[in-house]
Order: sequence, then C-alpha cells, then structure tokens
Amino acid sequence: MRLRLLPLLLIPLLMAGCATVSTTAVTSSAEQSARSLTSAGKFAESAQAWQQIALTARSPARDRAFVQAAEAFERAGNTAAAKQALAQSNRRKLSGDDAFRHDLLSAQYLIAAGQGREAVALLGQDRSGVAAADAPRWHRLRMQAFEANGQTFDVAAEMAALNDSQPPRERAAAIRNISRLLAGLDSNTLSTRSAGLAGNDPLYPLAARELSKRGLPLPHPLDRSTQVRTQAFPPADSDGYRPPTQLAVLLPASGPVASAGAAARDGLLTGYYGEVRRRPLIKFYDTASTAAGAQAAATQAVADGAQMIIGPLTRDEVTAVFAQGDLGIPVLALNRGSDAPPTGSASFALLPDDEGLFAADRFAARGQLKVLVFTQADDSVQRALASFREQLRARGGEIVGEIAIDDSASDLAGKLLPYIVADRMPTGIFMPLRPAQARVVAAQLKLSPLAALPRVSTSVILGGGTVKLDDVLNGIEYPEVPWLLGSRSGYPDASALAGKLNSATGASQRLFAFGLDAWKLVAYLDRFGTDPGYSLPGATGDLRLDSFGVIQRDPNWAEISSGRPRAAPAR
Repeated sequence: MRLRLLPLLLIPLLMAGCATVSTTAVTSSAEQSARSLTSAGKFAESAQAWQQIALTARSPARDRAFVQAAEAFERAGNTAAAKQALAQSNRRKLSGDDAFRHDLLSAQYLIAAGQGREAVALLGQDRSGVAAADAPRWHRLRMQAFEANGQTFDVAAEMAALNDSQPPRERAAAIRNISRLLAGLDSNTLSTRSAGLAGNDPLYPLAARELSKRGLPLPHPLDRSTQVRTQAFPPADSDGYRPPTQLAVLLPASGPVASAGAAARDGLLTGYYGEVRRRPLIKFYDTASTAAGAQAAATQAVADGAQMIIGPLTRDEVTAVFAQGDLGIPVLALNRGSDAPPTGSASFALLPDDEGLFAADRFAARGQLKVLVFTQADDSVQRALASFREQLRARGGEIVGEIAIDDSASDLAGKLLPYIVADRMPTGIFMPLRPAQARVVAAQLKLSPLAALPRVSTSVILGGGTVKLDDVLNGIEYPEVPWLLGSRSGYPDASALAGKLNSATGASQRLFAFGLDAWKLVAYLDRFGTDPGYSLPGATGDLRLDSFGVIQRDPNWAEISSGRPRAAPAR
C-alpha cells in the first residue's frame, strides 16, 4: 500500500520545484561494484547488490540504494521487486539524479495504472536539465503520460522531440503518427497550441503544415534554414516550378544494382524530356554501386559546378555521401541512409519498411486491430513485418499470432486452429508474402473459418504470374503506386510506355515511377520550403517533405481482382 500512496505525497513537493538532475553523490566502493554489475548487463545481480547496500546504509544513502535497486530490478524484468524496492525509498531525502530516477520509475508505474495526470506531474523537469542519455526515456514516458491523460497535442510534441534520437525508419513512422494526431485536433486547439511553439521546435513545421492545409495563418514564419536550400536556383514559376541550372544525377551504371539504376534513370529522363519549360543542364555520374564510388561521384559533381545532386540509390551509397557532411549544395538522396539527411538536403525512398507502416494504418483506420500474420524468411518481408509490428502497436492494435511459411507449406489447417476461438479470433490478416507462398496461404484461407476476414499484403505479392494462377489472390489489398493504377494525370500512360521501354515493365515499373517522381521533386522541391501545406501528387503517391528532410509518401491502394491489380474500392 505504501507504493500506492507514494505519488500522492510526491506531487505537492514536485509542484514546488522539480529536482535538479545533475547533482552527483559521493560513491562508496560497494556502490562502484554495484554500478559495475549494471554496466556489465548483470541487472539481477546489481539489484541484489544495491539492496544489500540499502539494508546496511543510513539515509540518504539507503534511499539512494533502493532507487538504484529498483532501476536494476526493472531492467532485469522483475517489476514486482522493482516496485517493492522503490516503495522503500524516501523521495523527500533524494536529490539530483536519484530523485530524477525515482520520478521516472514512479511515473512509469502510474502510466501502467492509467493515472496519466499524476504521471505528468512527476515528469515536469525542465528539458535543459535532463541528461542526453536520459532524454529518450524521459520523452517517451511523457508521451505515454500525456496519452493516458488525453492530451493529444502534447503527445505529438513529445513524439517530435523524441524523433531527434530515432533511426530513419522509426522517424518515418513517427512523422506519420504526429501528422495523424494533429489532423485530429480541432482548429482552435491547433492554432492556440501552435502559437506557443518556438520557431525551432521540432513540432512546429508539422503543425504549420496542418495549419496551412486548413487555410489557417501561421503564428510565425517557418525557419527556412532547416529546409532544402534552393535559394541559388533561378526564380520560380507561379506554380512553384524551380529546378536548378545544373543538375548532377548519381546512379549506378555498373555493378550489381546497375539495372535498378537504369530503371530510375529512364523514369527521370522521361519526366525531364516531358517538361516543356526551362530544364537544367543534366549530367550523370556512375557510382559503380559502391559507397566509395558514390563519394567520388558527389565530389566530382560539386567540382563540375552542379547546383543540386540527385542520388545515389543504395543505402550504403547514401550513408557514404551524407557522411561527407555539407557539400554546399542540396542533395536529394534516392534512399535512406543510416543517419538523417544533413541540414539542407532530403531523402526519398521506396522501401518495404514503409509498406509495413501503410498496412498497419490500413487496418487501424478500419478498426481491425487484432491481426494474424503470415510471414516467410525473406529480407523485404521481414523489414515490412518489423515496421508493421511497431506501427500496429502504436495504433493500439496487436498481432494475435505469426505463422511462418516455407516452400514446403501445404497443410495449414492445424496452424489455424488456435485462431478460430473467440478470444484469439483476428479481425484482419496481414500476409506480406512472395507470390508462391501467398497462393498457398490464400487457397487454404478460403476453406477456413477465416475466409471472410480482410487480407492485406505488400507489393512483394506481385510476381508476374498468370491470371489463372493469381485468381486465388482475389480480394487481397496492397499499397500501390498511383501511376500503375491509371489514377495520375500529367504523367505518360504506363501501359503505352511498357510497350516501348523494358525498364517500364514488370518488376522495374515501380523504380521507373520512382524516377518520374525524382524529376518532379527536383522541379518542385523549393515549393515544399515556401508552402508548408504543399503535397505533390506524384507517380508513386502523394509526396510531402517532413521537418527531418524525409519525403513522406502516401500510396494508393490496389486490390487483386480476377487475378490482376485494380484500384481498391473505398471502404
């Protein structure tokens, strides 16, 4: 009972002033030994060591040791012991880092109990006083506390602040979720709360975009120093068309991904030559499919006087080019590197990871939050599934089970039985499978009690099968590029091009569409910086630039019908 009463005793104290988190206490040899166990990842042993210290120490060393024991127990996965240890620590006798950790753990347990308001009160430390190593945990707990308390704008703010420390894939998901949260706010709340944001707040560009979409005024101008630098380009046309004078394109013309580079190149050139207005001088550089080749190409492009670089294409190449730092001109990379784009540059990608996000959002938007997953040992499948897991959980859903499929899979009846009971019955099926495996699963699902459930896949399900073979896939939805569904005006007809260019057929079609959009982004990148609400209707989807330099993409949805992709009906 002591732990249940503890937060009520703490809140008045915290209201009077939260603890500074930089104070360091004198450390005994026993404490040094306990800390060494923590550093070695031996959390259970560390927790026992701290408890032993607490039993022999006097306050405040005793209270500090119990907090450290609670932390170690929690990291060891023993929450019950962590709560018990925390309850034995007197918060009033703690200061600095020890008080801060007491607050973090107390807030964590309050959030788990649904007491968001109390947790918010414990997490009111000044951001500048939180150590960099603790900031991600602190922001994450604040985000969860605000969510439990129904404070949507504050959830978005913490999510944006947390995004600075996230890898590119997690950033892409977070931006989608922040935009969704802001879109759900009423205009008065959005305007009022946005006015309280500083111009350099990571949430402000996203809030500004939502305000602009609604035709509402911005409280203050966007900081263009973080946008793609196009100031040296010739003046823009009235619609925002503003390509550079000289453009360098870094693509692999040799090496293992040369065919992918050719498809993207052909798409870019198709868009380029289809433009009747001023076009830049364009020069291609072979990256040879290597990181070193990409760096050398970028260096040469700058020396040749390029005003902008587009490319390179692979993750390793992009990482290598971005590692060179500021090249003095904007770079539009055609993949995501291991780090975010440098200030003034951007990245655009077609990734299986994103398709996993799209699929999770598709289920969540329809309230289908209990999903059964079929998976296989394939890199694209596993990347899509990893994103799907995280995003579905973020949207309040759960995966009720995962069934692995291999080449010999024939009878799934036994594997489906556990999911045909009331408490485990899914509301949707996610099956990001290659065509052969997808056909096996789809055929057997038709004969099961799960036959009526909505099924969603990714574009890996497409493999050039015949109409007769793919007829079994009818009804399965997947995210598709609008150009291939005939739903984009201003682009050459996909079917007509397929009869003329090999790179516009089969598996290369999406990369060709990607190249089409690469040219569009070159031409209209400046407008993203001047019009925060701008969304470019591209061949691969609706495109927008987020505040982290990533081109976000919203695809269309297709459904397999009579063995062939068609635009999915609205539902």
